[in-house]
Amino acid sequence: MDNSYLSISDILVTNERVPCKFLHDLPKMGFLDPSAAEDDLKAGSNLDVPLWLAEALNSRRPPLLNVDLPKIYKDAYREILNADACTVDMHKLGPHFYELGCYVAKHDIKGEVKSTLINTFRQRFRMLMAASVSSDSIGSIQPLSASERRRAASAAVTEKALSSWLQRGDCPLTTANMVANHRKRKRAEMEML
Repeated sequence: MDNSYLSISDILVTNERVPCKFLHDLPKMGFLDPSAAEDDLKAGSNLDVPLWLAEALNSRRPPLLNVDLPKIYKDAYREILNADACTVDMHKLGPHFYELGCYVAKHDIKGEVKSTLINTFRQRFRMLMAASVSSDSIGSIQPLSASERRRAASAAVTEKALSSWLQRGDCPLTTANMVANHRKRKRAEMEML
């Protein structure tokens, strides 16, 4: 996750909407709720707001709202991801699944979002690395999240560069002198015993 002020991906992630429950009346903020008939936003209102706004309002003392987990991090989706994350269309589920998960994990009291993110990444990482060896197999796996696309593209470039280097053959790998001398010394020490 690139937490940079100028990072386009971070801007896109923090612009994702998250469900929130307002804890206090907010005067002249009724425009945030398109269905509100009043100028004020009442306490107890449930509303989806951008993550950057939710973070700012939650960090105040006292907090003005509670951030709820988006549905893609709740129990039903968690069970699906824990069962077999490789079959899930991550782009449809959330193009910034991992990055948004890192932000909302601090609002998860049980700590299950973190374990789901790690488990999902582990399952899909094996699939991505296997697919990166062959560029045509990347298209055959389930659609990827934005970060998975970047990782798959980077792995494919690295794999291609490694294959090219290995095929050149003009620079064979040899044992370093230090390692060879160390082995000889070890062998000599073993023979003395």
